[in-house]
Amino acid sequence: MKKILFTLSVLSTFLYAANHIVDQKGKTFIPHTLKVKVGDTITFKNSDPFSHNAYTDDPANEFDIGIQAPGTDKTVKVKAPGNFDVECAIHPNMLLEVSASK
Repeated sequence: MKKILFTLSVLSTFLYAANHIVDQKGKTFIPHTLKVKVGDTITFKNSDPFSHNAYTDDPANEFDIGIQAPGTDKTVKVKAPGNFDVECAIHPNMLLEVSASK
């Protein structure tokens, strides 16, 4: 029974997970705020003619996509509920506020 419930839980997360697009354009994250759920993904799209980066040092959702070339997309998965900021290591004024719920 526990195995069935675990499988259903994993399946429901997979079936209902959403992908959120965050554009990087004009040295800003668009949108500036984002509401997501655990299991959702965030795709960072670089629409600028120069490189960007997106990272968070939030312990529960830590990621760093590295140097992102113009015209490329990189995707991360939201692992835990909570609020966290995403920044660009190349352009320190870029800020995305993420609110993740269960």
